[in-house]
Amino acid sequence: MGPHRPAGLTASRAPFGLLVALLITTTYAVFAHGATDTPSETRVQLALAVLALPTVGALAVGGRTALRADGLRSARVGLLLLLAFAVWSALTMLWSVAPSSTWTEVNRAVAYALMAGLGFVVAANLPRALERLAVGFLGLVVVVALYGLGIKTIPGVNLLGVDFNQAGTLSRLQSPLDYWNALGLLLAMGIPVALRIAGDVTRGRAARIGAVLAIYVLIIDIGMTYSRGAIVAVAVSLVVLAVLGRDRLATLVAAVVAALAAAGPLALALTKDGLSTSGIPLGTRIHDGRQLLALTALVAVIVIAVVAALLRHEDRLRWPAARTATVGRLIVVALSAVVLLGVLGATAGTRGLPGNVHQVVRDFTIPTADKQTDPSRLTTTTSGNRWIWWNEALGAWSDKPLGGYGAGSFRTTHLFYRPNTIAVSQPHSVPLQFLAETGLIGLLLAYGGLGALFFAAVARVRALPDGRERELGVALLAAAIAWVVHGLFEWDWDIPGVTLPALLLLGAVAGVTRSGDAPGSGPGPGPGPGLGAAAAPGPPRVVVFVDPEREGRLRPATVAGVVAVTIALFAYATSAILPAWSASKSDAAQAAIGQDAVTDDQLRSAAAKADLAARLDPVSIEPLLVSATIAQRRGRDLEAREDLLEAVGRQPDSSRAWNALAALALPLADRQGFIDATARALELDPHNPFLRTLAARAISFATPPGESATATGTPLPAAAGSAATPAPAAATGTVTPDPASPIAGAPGTDPGSTPPGSVTGSPPPGTTTPGVTPGVTPGTTTPGTTTPGEATPGTTAPAAPTTP
Repeated sequence: MGPHRPAGLTASRAPFGLLVALLITTTYAVFAHGATDTPSETRVQLALAVLALPTVGALAVGGRTALRADGLRSARVGLLLLLAFAVWSALTMLWSVAPSSTWTEVNRAVAYALMAGLGFVVAANLPRALERLAVGFLGLVVVVALYGLGIKTIPGVNLLGVDFNQAGTLSRLQSPLDYWNALGLLLAMGIPVALRIAGDVTRGRAARIGAVLAIYVLIIDIGMTYSRGAIVAVAVSLVVLAVLGRDRLATLVAAVVAALAAAGPLALALTKDGLSTSGIPLGTRIHDGRQLLALTALVAVIVIAVVAALLRHEDRLRWPAARTATVGRLIVVALSAVVLLGVLGATAGTRGLPGNVHQVVRDFTIPTADKQTDPSRLTTTTSGNRWIWWNEALGAWSDKPLGGYGAGSFRTTHLFYRPNTIAVSQPHSVPLQFLAETGLIGLLLAYGGLGALFFAAVARVRALPDGRERELGVALLAAAIAWVVHGLFEWDWDIPGVTLPALLLLGAVAGVTRSGDAPGSGPGPGPGPGLGAAAAPGPPRVVVFVDPEREGRLRPATVAGVVAVTIALFAYATSAILPAWSASKSDAAQAAIGQDAVTDDQLRSAAAKADLAARLDPVSIEPLLVSATIAQRRGRDLEAREDLLEAVGRQPDSSRAWNALAALALPLADRQGFIDATARALELDPHNPFLRTLAARAISFATPPGESATATGTPLPAAAGSAATPAPAAATGTVTPDPASPIAGAPGTDPGSTPPGSVTGSPPPGTTTPGVTPGVTPGTTTPGTTTPGEATPGTTAPAAPTTP
């Protein structure tokens, strides 16, 4: 008789199938532009819910052992804290200034917890789980890198529906994630995995040569993203490999060979106009791309020859551990010497060391026009305006320290605190985003969960015996740590295309067990199995959520738990579907009225779609803004007014809704409604240049010359502030500004002047002069401008103002 195989999940191919499904889901998220738009992110969330449902059932009926190891206990705590963060994010909807965005963030947080939990289950139940995951993840990253290289080298090719002409207007490599820093991070996360495979002396030569070639391509692509954050992520992952990994010398040799090989192609890519300049004609890009392709291929052949020669002589080289330690010390000394020479050079400069330090600090903190598409930005010390956004987030947190302004609300609250006209959706720092949106409680829950998972991952890696599984576990851990560090100065949490794989890797490493090592996975001759290799016989697998004394029997408590989890998953799927369905109906209605000639029947159909969208998502204002636009097109201004009043009722802190209401007050001749709405709009967006410029018109309406038009619509109720933002006196009753007070845009005043004491230098809500934005069509983006140059992804492009 063969070895005993427990029933359910542990005896089937389900763990391997689950791993493949998770990798497919991750691949979709990456190639769906990072899954940052509603339709693609909803599909990812539904996929995770569908995968979680049978997994829970299989765990309930197929359990064999409940592990009590400290590492796994910490991992379970981490998963629970991530779920608690999602619950807390949902609670912030009670006081959120942007409840529709909060709903989106809740669904996203649950998806991340599910991904980490499913990765945990895979590693706890699949032989050689970390090796299979590592090979699959590296395969995904290499495909992304080859796609990026193709964009630069063969822009004129359309292969099987894949169009490589993606860099015509923007030279900086960003596809398929549509954000260069996110792409750089994903590529950087693949480097430690490739390094561990390249440095594994037990693998075959073909696998090790292929790994070095992968590192070579990844370095070239990272350079073409111009991402300084990606370089930091690579450095962090290398430090983790050096501290926790083995075979450091082989790893170092592979890294040096790949880096030296990439220097030539990368230099060409950063200097040729067709490869490094935006807006270059296709013919020039094709010509320069062919040169890059030829050089890259030639150097790749040389790399293959060099690595093959090194591997042939590897067995003859005897390198004692003491010599490896000596080399390590020499590397540290060399790096220290480089740093010292840099300091001496800065001291000997015209400014001296203090002057150079001051200049670096100034470049980092002062808003400047960031050279987004210039390769020279790799040598600059600017923050890309991050310093301003970080201060805005700190200002928001200082006002709402415990609960924040609501998950996903920074796009709205940032308008309260910004000292300039830049519009942005995230503060470009995950921890500061959590502080501003979910407060200290949210930050502790989120990073407490991640910290517990990292604690468990380190414990599991250290407990594994020396071998492939351990070394690849270190590589996956290094990739996850690089993601955390990168998130300190980026908005990775809002990009599922990079956060989902990071949490999959982290959850898997935190869930791996010693019994997961199968024969052949440790040190020894011969290549190890790949992702699709059949599992070798090994010790019985383990499941960590089931009572060990109840194998094959379902207790009432287990049944109740499965039922509760099933209901929760169905509720989550519904929560993911409703806002996406609403958005699709709202977009369809907007598209229908965007045509040049629209019939009455089309307007009625569009109105019905907008009405359905408003009922599907009861906290979103987008369908109401579209509905108001349709009503105006149909000549029903009073119906449009009702829609906009409902919009400001749903989100009293949306300056867009108040702008639209003010614009509608003009054709209704509702003088007081116009004054109140514009006052509230300017209170919520005090640095909006159009509101400030047109503020004088509000004063003229507030003090009419003697006769005023009679309001034809329903009088606008007094604008009440929300629970999160106190309403100023100007938002209620009649607005009569002091004629002696300075008005934004008036002679002798500084539109950007702010009172002292504010974290960012901008006045808090409620301290601004009333203004007006006439002519803003419902559904348009709040007007705003950006700094010279191209807008940073994650920011909101300004809408062109219209004259009433």
